[in-house]
Amino acid sequence: MKKTDMYDSMNATSQAIWKELSQLKSAIGQKRKAALKHRIATRPKLTKIEYVLGAFLEMYESHLTQVIYKLYERGYAMEISSGFGGTYGEFQQLNGYFSVDHMTRGRLEKIGVKLREHERCKSLIFWPEKADLNHITQKWIKIVSLLPDRGLLTVPSSSYAAMDFRRKHIPTDPLLKRLRLLEQVRYKAELVMQSDIKKRLEKNPHPQAVESQIGMFIEELEPQVRSAVLTLTRKGYSIDKAGFTEDSSEQMIEGDFQLSDQTKHKLQANSVIIETNPSGYTLIKFTPLKPDAQKIKLQWTKIASIFPAQKNTASASMTRKAREFRLKYK
Repeated sequence: MKKTDMYDSMNATSQAIWKELSQLKSAIGQKRKAALKHRIATRPKLTKIEYVLGAFLEMYESHLTQVIYKLYERGYAMEISSGFGGTYGEFQQLNGYFSVDHMTRGRLEKIGVKLREHERCKSLIFWPEKADLNHITQKWIKIVSLLPDRGLLTVPSSSYAAMDFRRKHIPTDPLLKRLRLLEQVRYKAELVMQSDIKKRLEKNPHPQAVESQIGMFIEELEPQVRSAVLTLTRKGYSIDKAGFTEDSSEQMIEGDFQLSDQTKHKLQANSVIIETNPSGYTLIKFTPLKPDAQKIKLQWTKIASIFPAQKNTASASMTRKAREFRLKYK
């Protein structure tokens, strides 16, 4: 067979598959719309997995349901933009905010999977050999099995779409309801920070001495923890980071400081968890008693009052962000 004949034959085969894939994409899309409409009308509250994912399961293409659970069990969240991609639905994509190491990438490439990156978001992509949903699903399950197993996913997805979704929907689980309220507190804190820093830069873009120490404007700190950070800095403690933890369920302050056993005991008596690495770098964190910004601020005030004043002045934060801040505003 001539090369041109072979090319024409392969092209014709691809076109035929693409036509079938396009039809599948359309049918799946219609099915998804109907399923989501019914779900919202009959069961508007979130299940645990939906809260973590930041989406109703019906927001995903139906052939991905099994894949979603497999990913969830291995510690990964899939974005609702996953599934059929391209003008004709000619490729499948798994979109999410996860890391892929070099070895895993190599394994995926061996089975025809490509990795694409869009800022923090990653996409795993493959081109189905035939327009068959079972074939496509089994390929996804094979792909998931090659991803490192991180254990059951417990930290809610922090993508903008997922957080926005959780602010609008109520979960069934009481603990998740509480976490949802904390996420709302966090969202409001972020809005306050955005407004405050904008006003500050317009009014006075020159850092104070304490701001040079912590390596940021005071307005860049979450409002519920600002006073505590300033108090601890004045007492001689070098602070690098403060505020909500990644999953919004805890508050934290960390920095290059050490605590005496007596101070640790007092903090622990107030339900504060203390973690210290071999170099002496310390993290303190606690779970808010109530999902209320003012009450969280009061907890921080009490915690900061437990820290004894140091004889020495707090050293400057040496995080990359802090160093860049000082260079910018020197």
